[in-house]
Amino acid sequence: MSYDVAALEKLIEQFQKMPSIGRKTAQRMAFHVLDLTDDEAKEFADAIIDAHTKIHRCSVCHNLTENELCPVCESVNRDKSLVCVVEDPRDVLAMERTREYSGVYHVLHGVISPMNGIGPEQLT
Repeated sequence: MSYDVAALEKLIEQFQKMPSIGRKTAQRMAFHVLDLTDDEAKEFADAIIDAHTKIHRCSVCHNLTENELCPVCESVNRDKSLVCVVEDPRDVLAMERTREYSGVYHVLHGVISPMNGIGPEQLT
């Protein structure tokens, strides 16, 4: 079902583009946004724009950061001889939550998939 309100439909469609977000969840999210105060809506929009413009890949490990180097690569306390290769920045978060790993990371931002034409040269 689509709505006659074009701006609402556009908002639903944008939320629906996110991974694992179906139409019903996108509708709930859109209606939640509409219930925000003007200040809350501006704060929400600003957070999206800030994240999109300020966050980029670390020049060493390709993890996400707002600086040239991520906090892991910047740290003098990390064992640089120990490198954990991970698929995604979410894997770095999971490893860091354990507080057990003291090495550094290399984030591939994907997986090798010959069936899909993705080889090592397409990854970081």
